[in-house]
Amino acid sequence: MTQITRRTILGGLAAAAAPLPAVSAPAPVQSAEERLKAAVSAVADILREINPAHTGMEIQQYSHYVFVGVRTPPKPVEWTGPGFYEVEWKRPNGKLCRPIFWLDRAEYKTVPGYYYRAETRWKGRLETTVKLKPEAIRIICKKDDAYAVMHA
Repeated sequence: MTQITRRTILGGLAAAAAPLPAVSAPAPVQSAEERLKAAVSAVADILREINPAHTGMEIQQYSHYVFVGVRTPPKPVEWTGPGFYEVEWKRPNGKLCRPIFWLDRAEYKTVPGYYYRAETRWKGRLETTVKLKPEAIRIICKKDDAYAVMHA
């Protein structure tokens, strides 16, 4: 059996008389264009957060779709055996280029370590051979067998 005392009644009245939370004014109604702009901005912020190494942002908006893209540097690929590879290489004249080489790995004969023997081919024939240090290039991708058949 519960006793009703003066203290419990006053406590209940105090709780009931507590101020109600203030109701904020409703947000102004935004147009569809404003909501779309805010959504695209939010997506762009999320993509920047996901890809901290991004090199640029591209936003294209048309009447029937919106494209939001983040440019990121390609992830380097490891050498997996002789074959055609697209590499990023700074030429002796200082220009950065992305040629496709036939790369083969060769060991130095007098010192520890290795280098890449890079061959360029034209219509299946060997054009030039260059020695490349592994730290001087970045392998972008290995070309598939169809490329090898076409250029071998």
